[in-house]
Amino acid sequence: MLKILQKHYYGKIKMIYIDPPYNTGNDFVYNDNYADSIGSYLELTGQIDGDGKLSTNSESAGRFHSSWLNMMYPRLKLARNLLTPDGAVFISIDEAEIGNLKQICNEVFGENNLIGSIIWAAGRKNDSKFISASHEYILCYARSKSVLLENGITWKVRKKGLDAIYVAVEKFVRESGGDYDVSSAALKAWYKSLADGDASKKHKHYSRIDERGVYFPGDISWPGGGGPTYEVLHPVTGQPVKVPSRGWRFQKDVMNQHIEDNRVLFGATEDAVPTFKRYLKDTELEVPYSVFYQDGRAATKRLTSLMGSKVFDFPKDEYVLQTLLAMTTENHDIVLDFFAGSGTTAHAVMQLNAEDGGSRRCISVQLPEPTSEKSEARKAGYSTISEITRERIRRAGMKIIEEESAKLDGQALDVGFRAYKLVDTNFTKWKVDSDLSEDELTSLFTNFEDSANDGALPEALLTEVLLKLGFSLTEKIESIEVAGLSVFSVAYGLVMAYLDEQTQPTLDQLRALVALEPERLVILDDAFHGNDELKTNLVQECRAHNVDLWTA
Repeated sequence: MLKILQKHYYGKIKMIYIDPPYNTGNDFVYNDNYADSIGSYLELTGQIDGDGKLSTNSESAGRFHSSWLNMMYPRLKLARNLLTPDGAVFISIDEAEIGNLKQICNEVFGENNLIGSIIWAAGRKNDSKFISASHEYILCYARSKSVLLENGITWKVRKKGLDAIYVAVEKFVRESGGDYDVSSAALKAWYKSLADGDASKKHKHYSRIDERGVYFPGDISWPGGGGPTYEVLHPVTGQPVKVPSRGWRFQKDVMNQHIEDNRVLFGATEDAVPTFKRYLKDTELEVPYSVFYQDGRAATKRLTSLMGSKVFDFPKDEYVLQTLLAMTTENHDIVLDFFAGSGTTAHAVMQLNAEDGGSRRCISVQLPEPTSEKSEARKAGYSTISEITRERIRRAGMKIIEEESAKLDGQALDVGFRAYKLVDTNFTKWKVDSDLSEDELTSLFTNFEDSANDGALPEALLTEVLLKLGFSLTEKIESIEVAGLSVFSVAYGLVMAYLDEQTQPTLDQLRALVALEPERLVILDDAFHGNDELKTNLVQECRAHNVDLWTA
């Protein structure tokens, strides 16, 4: 699937998140074909002895890790091609492969493009005999760290606990009748009442309130010293206030504007150095910490509630993914997850769009891996993981619309998606090797009289054609009628396609189609039914109207 995405999405994906299958030593469902046989590999790596018997120490030998790394390496190589110059990839991984994964990522993305490792403490595990592994890693690489630095791009996340503070401030101001001194005292008391681990308590220095909101009195001196010195008069006594030892933080004209705007807080007398009001609403964002705690069990509970039963073990947390998305993506960016699992990334994209009004798009890729026969998922009617992925996206979209409809203010939220299955080509393939007999070769040429497989749906043919032409999977496609022909109009008429091999068009019908002057006209070669004269006339018509003809 990653190969199919290369043509259109090369350099267009802003953020890739993957949660690959962790290496448990079991076989992978991703059965890539490698040239070296397992027997020769075992012999080469010393995992079999002289009699051909397997070594008893296979887990500590190379193959235990190489099978997993061989699965990951080509996918990361293709993923790198898809990233925008300022894009980034985030990979969830556990202790077993973090070291090896980092090595192949250094090779694929470049060691200088390592952003860092995020440690997610997801809750204590009680099944360990030595150290309880209560965390996992999220490894992050930029497509080009130098591009981020050259363009001044920084990643920021919204501080936690802010909404509770805003609610409390609004309440205290209302209850005090607009008395900011009284409401400020109430806010300080509220901070003291909070538990030490409460996220809001970390911002307790924002304890004063005025007409603009909640603030704290910050330093007004020049960082590092050497700032300008000039006379500032106290608004009550009229006397010059004390000048900070490092000089004022602002030039005189800027300082006068801040004083006029009530951004400078003076002491009771001129003996105190004034302070500068720093409002919480202006400092909501911060650089994310490399270590954070998020209870991993909560995501499982939410997914179980959404799906009606526990259909997926250990789903990723959509709130964690939403944080990564918020700090790296913007309005129209495209996100990719090629180990989609339960569909957490798509859920997070929709939720973030609903909250900030964005229109991010997400590509989720998941193999139709069978669910366990005795699993809750199979009992619920899901025979493959990809079925769970699609249903989770449907239900999450409906739930978001229900919950966020009041905030959308009449604007439509796009939670729809298109689902594709990866199948063999619908067009005739050239399959030949040196062992073919004369009769088989003759039969092969005979089969090539048809350009497309009999019975292939026009919609399936169109999808394949558009991918080959470099179009996206989300182009606007309409079925229209032109001079009695049923044709596809793609991207508002940019491409017109006639893919009905059963009905031969007339020259007048083809002229009517060309007269619409699409940039490209696609016609199934079988539709000509061997009429070379008709095809030649069409070629001339397309040349006369500057239309690019493409026969499939």
